[in-house]
Amino acid sequence: MAAGAGLLGLVFGVSKGRASPRLRPPGAEDEETFLAKCARCGKCAEVCPLGCIQIAHAEDGILSLGTPYMTPLEHPCDLCMKCTEVCSTGALKTIPKEEVRMGIAVIDKDLCIARRDDDCQTCYRTCPQYGKAIKLEKLKYPVIDPDYCTGCGMCEHVCLGNPKAVHVKVREQEAKL
Repeated sequence: MAAGAGLLGLVFGVSKGRASPRLRPPGAEDEETFLAKCARCGKCAEVCPLGCIQIAHAEDGILSLGTPYMTPLEHPCDLCMKCTEVCSTGALKTIPKEEVRMGIAVIDKDLCIARRDDDCQTCYRTCPQYGKAIKLEKLKYPVIDPDYCTGCGMCEHVCLGNPKAVHVKVREQEAKL
C-alpha cells in the first residue's frame, strides 16, 4: 500500500509535501493543456534573461518532469515574454503583458508591515502594474486586485516582512489537474 502511494506521489508530484501544478511561465494555459503541449525542451529557461524559469525534476512528479516553472520569491518575472517567443509548441502563447495571469499575489494581513502601522509601500511601488494590481486602501494598506495581478512575483520578492507577507499562488483555474 505504501509503495503504491509513493508511486502515485511521484506521478502526480505530491512527494515531499509539494503538489503539482507549479507556477508556470507567462502565456501558459491551464495545467492539463500546458502539460499536454509542452515539449520539455528547456528553451524557455535558456532564453530567460533573469533566470526566472526553472525546470522540474522527478520530485515534482513524472507528469511535470522537464517542464518549466517559476519561483517568484527567488526570481520574479519582468514579463519580457522571451520565453513565449521560443516556444514552438504553443505551450506558452504570446500574449500582451497586461493579459498575463501566471498566478495571483496574496497578502497575509497579519504579516504586512503597513498593516502594523509602519510606513511600507514597497510592494505597491515595485509592482509592474503600478496602481492597478496593487492598490492602497486608505492610502496606506496594500490590496491585490486580481483583475490586474499577473502573478509575476515582484511584490513577493521585494516584501520587507520576515516572514514575507506576500506570496504568489497558482490561480485556481490553472490547478484543475
